[in-house]
Formats: sequence, structure tokens, C-alpha cells
Amino acid sequence: MGCTEARLNGFFPHARLLMTRLPGTRCLLVLAFLFGMSPRTTSAGVVNSILLQWRAQAEKCEDSDRVDDITMVHVAMFEAVNSIARKYTPYKAMIPAAPGSSEVAAAAAAAHGVMVSVCPDMKSAYDGALKKSLALVKDSVSRENGAAVGRKAAEAVLAARANANSKGRDPFFAASKPGVYVPTMRQVGMVFSKETPWVMTKPDELRPPAPPALGSAAWVRDYNEIKKLGARKSAARTDEQTAIAKFWANKDVRIVLPQLVGLPGRSLVDDARFLALADMAWEDSYVAMMDGKYAHNYWRPVTAIRGAATDGSDSTVADPDWEPMANTPPHPEYPCGHCLSAGAVGTVIAREFGKDMPAMVIEQDSTLLLRYLNAQEYIDEVSESRILFGVHYRNSADVGKAMGVSIGKLAVERYFKPLKSSSSRK
Repeated sequence: MGCTEARLNGFFPHARLLMTRLPGTRCLLVLAFLFGMSPRTTSAGVVNSILLQWRAQAEKCEDSDRVDDITMVHVAMFEAVNSIARKYTPYKAMIPAAPGSSEVAAAAAAAHGVMVSVCPDMKSAYDGALKKSLALVKDSVSRENGAAVGRKAAEAVLAARANANSKGRDPFFAASKPGVYVPTMRQVGMVFSKETPWVMTKPDELRPPAPPALGSAAWVRDYNEIKKLGARKSAARTDEQTAIAKFWANKDVRIVLPQLVGLPGRSLVDDARFLALADMAWEDSYVAMMDGKYAHNYWRPVTAIRGAATDGSDSTVADPDWEPMANTPPHPEYPCGHCLSAGAVGTVIAREFGKDMPAMVIEQDSTLLLRYLNAQEYIDEVSESRILFGVHYRNSADVGKAMGVSIGKLAVERYFKPLKSSSSRK
């Protein structure tokens, strides 16, 4: 059987399943995945992959006290490369760079400088990774001059973010009275809401209005929708919807970024800028999300549906045995976090590539591929998945998407603007 393509129905009209079957085997996706990927030139891919190599190195750090270490790595790499290319406005300031300084060496040294600071226990591993990266640059003078720029970029970013992370611990649930059971898992994310943002001016810059009042038409609509679609054994949810909801359950929405690096015609500084903006927007999406969640403290569907007798509406019927498709995260419901993050990252993608954006293809386990023709399809599907997963109401998803889009716009409007002398070279 040849390669087949079928549109998902229901809530995913734009995503497509891409599958191929080999004789005598179950459905496979390797060929569909390879042919679905956007073409890349060897030169761009090889050079620009230094950004992804160091992103992967940063992800290996598990003991960092920082929550924004990967973002710092990408901002430092951009600052270093841009100080040599001099194409965009800097994060802090242009760093003096000798003519012919290697951008690859600068990026590697910048990332290394950040990671040995935030994850010192892995210094030996990071030193080894840096040695391999620098070996790619054969000219010793160019290599050292570039590395010097990278080291200074790391120092500048570390200094700028020295006091950005909030300190403290998230609270335990308070007991209503002695002898009453209280969940033993801490709520999470309240501390995150106090982090100094990257692109917003303050954590509550985009704080959303209050969620729908209990008993309102919007509340009744959202309640009945998620009760039906988000139940663990929902008969209204299709197999495709279930598969996609499960895929996005614990996925970082930035999973789409690597395939957009090293595309034809893009320089290292272009990709460094793109990844830095995407990560800055992603980081702020979590700050804004947790600020909103703890400001409004709205109940999750599992609580609302089991306790609907207390919401004051005759149009919501309680189901004490209702279970969501997934375990509910340990923090308040509103606004939707995945929706916010996808909105932020998707908006940076849309602004970066415009009509020239290649289709984004991602893998779902070993049975299907999802293909997004534009950033809006990606944003919408991630958001719908949270409703189908039984953890967010539609209003929360819509508000989260809108907040994320606003953050993405702030990132590209406030940072790394093309310099007038270079605006025609991108």
C-alpha cells in the first residue's frame, strides 16, 4: 500500500495523518516523516545546527536552580553571534568583535559559559562539548576571537538575569479544619509567577479578566462541553482526538522548533534570533500563566463536575464519579498553560516566517504524523487538546491563546529588531 493522507475530523480539521504501510508490517511512518520535512541546504543545516547542539546540551542539566537556563543559553548565543554579524539590535549591547571572528565559536562559547554557571556539576561534560564545537572551526585566530565574544555574551546575560528568578517554595493546600483530608502534593508554579519576565514589563502585564461566573451562560456551555468531551471514557471523542490529546499531554510545545532551524537562505544569526525570541516568549508564557492561575484560583473540571451541586446552576448536573482523560495538574485551572505557550511560540514562528513558513511535521508515537500548514493550526490544535484531555474549559483555552499571541507579539516588537543597514539582507 502506498502513502495515504486523511484529514482529521472533529476539532482537528487542519492537521493531517500521514502514514505508510510496508508489505507484511503494521503502519510505519519513517518515510512519511522524512518526505514531509522541509528541505534544508547542507551548509545552512551544518552551521546552524550548533544552536540545536547546545540546546540539547542545556537540556541535560537536571539540577539547575534556574527555570530559564535554556532561554539564557539562546539569548547568549544570539548576543554573541549578532555581535559579529551586527544585523539586529542586541539584547543588552553589542560586544566588540575582531574582523573574521567565528560565529560558530561565539555561539558555542556563549552557551558553554551560561551552562557551566547554572549547572556547575556538569562542567566536565560541557567542557568536552565545547572542545568538540570549537574543533569545527579550523582557523585558530577566528576560533579564539569568536570564543572571546561568546564568553563576554554569557557574562552579560548571566549578569542581566542574576536576580530574575524568584525564590521560595510553593504552598501546601490549607486544611479547612482539623481532621479533614488535605492533598499531600504541593501546588506548583506560584513561585514561577514571581519571575522577572523576559519580554513583559511585569508578571501581571497581561493578567486576564476573571473567568466566567458560575451559573453564567458561558460557564454552563464550558461545563457541559468538557463533561462530555473530556471524560476518561467519553463516547463523543473520536480516536483521532484522543490520540492527539494524549500526544500533547506532556509535550513541550517547542518540539516544533528544531525543524525550522537551518532552512535554505537563513544565516546563523537569523536562526539564533528566532530561537531566542521563541524561548523568551515561551518563558514569559509560563510567568503570565501562573500569575493568572493564582490570581483567580479557578477550579478544575474534575472538581467542578463532581461538585456541580454547589455552583448554583440548574443547568449543570453533578457526576461524583466523573474522571478526566488525564490526571489533573497540581495548580489552578485558568488560564490554559499549553494554550498560552503554543500561542506565544506560534506567534513568533508566524512573525518570523510569514507566508514562507514551511509545514511543521511532528511524530505521534509510532502510528501517525501531524502536519501543520501554518502556525495558527498548531496553536489551535494544542489548545483543543487540553479541552479533550479534560483539564481545561473552552474559555480558558481561548483566553490562554490570546494571551500567548500577545506575548509572542511583544517579543518580536520589543527585541532584536533589524538594524537599518541590515534590513535588506535577511
